[in-house]
Amino acid sequence: MGYAKQTLDKEGQINAQALWKYMTIENPYQNYPTWPDKEGFYESTMPPGNILKLYVNKIALDTIVNKKGTFLDGSLLIKENYTDDKKLFLITVMYKARGFNPAGHDWYWVKYKPDGEARLEGKVDACIDCHVGVAGNDYVFTGSIK
Repeated sequence: MGYAKQTLDKEGQINAQALWKYMTIENPYQNYPTWPDKEGFYESTMPPGNILKLYVNKIALDTIVNKKGTFLDGSLLIKENYTDDKKLFLITVMYKARGFNPAGHDWYWVKYKPDGEARLEGKVDACIDCHVGVAGNDYVFTGSIK
């Protein structure tokens, strides 16, 4: 389970604050690669932000580059959401955790404020309801993984 263990609380549940610590202190996500062809700022047509930066860990990048069709356990997609004047206002995360929510392709969702406060986490209906339209692409809008 390797990577995933670092995001679990004492009861073995995914913990938003442990995930935040992992992706900002232990293994800073700003050092991760970006989604191919989405380097730097880019405009989005989807909520919650108009201007984005999207980082992916190596597990997720392998899925994207090699068109594996489904992200593997431990995949991490981190989207920085900016205002039109490029002020960071939200960090949204999709973390793939085997067995977490099979009906939702095992994605764990988190919306963080820039200071790390988790506003929403877990099986977030608003996230799932929006992303279900791309369930055939493992709930990801950014680009085809097949």
